Amino acid sequence: MTSTTRTDLIEAAMGDRPLDLAILNASLVNVFTCEVYAADIGVLGDRIALATPAGTYDLEAASKVDATGLWAAPGFVDTHLHIESTMVTPPAYAAGVLPRGTTTSIIDPHEIGNVLGKEGVRYMIDSSEGLPLSVFVCIPSCVPAVEGAETAGAYFGPEDVAEMMTWPRVIGVAEVMDFQGVIHRDPRMLGIVQAGLEADMVVQGHSPLLKGREANAYTAAGIHNDHELRDGAEGLEKLRLGLLPLLKVSSHGNHVPNILPQMLEARHVDIALCTDDIEPADLLENGHMDRVVREMVSHGVEPARAIRWATWIGAQHYGLRDRGAIAPGYRADFVLLDSLEDVSVRDVYADGERVVAAGKMTVEIPLDTMEPPGGNTVHLNPLTARDLEPRTPIENGSVQVNTMHLLPSRLTELRTVAAKVRDGRLILSSIAEDACFLAVIPRHGQAHGPGLSILTGLELNQGAIATTVAHDSHNLMVAGRNTEDMLAAVQALEASHGGIAFTSDGEIIGQVDLPIAGLMSGKSVADLAVDMAELNDVAVEFGITHRAKALATTGLALTVIPAVSASDTAGLLDIASQEAIPMFP
Repeated sequence: MTSTTRTDLIEAAMGDRPLDLAILNASLVNVFTCEVYAADIGVLGDRIALATPAGTYDLEAASKVDATGLWAAPGFVDTHLHIESTMVTPPAYAAGVLPRGTTTSIIDPHEIGNVLGKEGVRYMIDSSEGLPLSVFVCIPSCVPAVEGAETAGAYFGPEDVAEMMTWPRVIGVAEVMDFQGVIHRDPRMLGIVQAGLEADMVVQGHSPLLKGREANAYTAAGIHNDHELRDGAEGLEKLRLGLLPLLKVSSHGNHVPNILPQMLEARHVDIALCTDDIEPADLLENGHMDRVVREMVSHGVEPARAIRWATWIGAQHYGLRDRGAIAPGYRADFVLLDSLEDVSVRDVYADGERVVAAGKMTVEIPLDTMEPPGGNTVHLNPLTARDLEPRTPIENGSVQVNTMHLLPSRLTELRTVAAKVRDGRLILSSIAEDACFLAVIPRHGQAHGPGLSILTGLELNQGAIATTVAHDSHNLMVAGRNTEDMLAAVQALEASHGGIAFTSDGEIIGQVDLPIAGLMSGKSVADLAVDMAELNDVAVEFGITHRAKALATTGLALTVIPAVSASDTAGLLDIASQEAIPMFP
């Protein structure tokens, strides 16, 4: 679509030239006033020329759509997400989310950045160019998430971030996950934040449960928003400090019920919305930004207000001044809904062209527009099953063991328990019924061996699960009831160049291949959703009841989520102190 000049828009608004498209008799969701009223919408090229009460003018247009019984709303703006978490390439992602009404995505490519460095970030920018989905980029701040606490496939310092801030469609610094580094004045983290501020761009936050002086210090450093809230008191405090909350519903969890009711007690609340991490089966079954809007409505938020949060607030926050509203001069990105309450998307228009009709794509998006970078990214040192099992300080008897317990919220806690040792080996069943060995295995060519720990709370009842999706450094993580199955799962992923695998009794029970950086497939969302649905069924058979199912372990190595994490260098890591926790105290 050719860009439309302001003169063209003025002429069309005045009726001095015909419109390209007129949407008539729609119930317009006005995100400025949160009103809903019958309206006619005039489109010229890629812009809205006018939006007037229905029937006010006799609009001349090349094409007219009678939208009686439909609601017209701006296309949804996803304010923070990782395309890699949907495990497909940017073109496949666009084809997956456009039917759900998302027309603008603000991505953080730190997953692939941790594997392939700048080459990975550049791939995400280049492969998202020219799509009907508008993709903007925030440059990763966490490669790795916490320097010294883990190792990744690349390293970004302030100079690297400053360089990438000049790349096309870059509008911010991505989530500053090392909030401890910021508040303790780590030069690398302060330099990265400063690079964003000097570029006059948004700096995304990531500071779960941070409150009080620490939250004030984090905000004072130059952080602008935060999507990692956990409770209402935290959300309200951050709102009062000027941090824009980005409430999310993701495949890994939904904290909105614990956050939103208390925030709504404030006299005025404007927030933005995001998805963060959505796996393909979840996207097809439950939705994308449309689901997040439905979640807001389920807590008593008026639909027009929820849509304001999902569109205009986020767009303005990021300086995308001509997006997020159906109003003169704005980009013609909008949706037609069958139901306002259910946020049921029927048609989607991007840049003035209909790209979705009756829930189906009307334009073809080729999936193989670029050769993915990197080749095989799973580079392991030789391993034996014994390498995946901790050495005990005694041959026989009882010892105290520090373990990581996975909570339903996806947070973790440190638990110290008594364990039996026989012939120099831990007896897992003496720790907990579901106790597992957990290993984070370097896969980026590092020389050191695996970081080992003990995990409970996963409820794994057999075999092992291995994954190269292990936020955020994406080493190879494997959890298992025995080391033989763990080794078999590791070898399966080494052979396939990455993905997720379940093994039991030495056999592969389920596997999804993700050969692009060990994070993504070349398949469509629909095709990969079938694979992931089958793998999720395997996860349930293996006893995993966590909401994320086959992805339940993928956050265990995240060195910025309380209270403890697994690390390739430390084994078990204390998040608050960023110090290693000995397995045997």
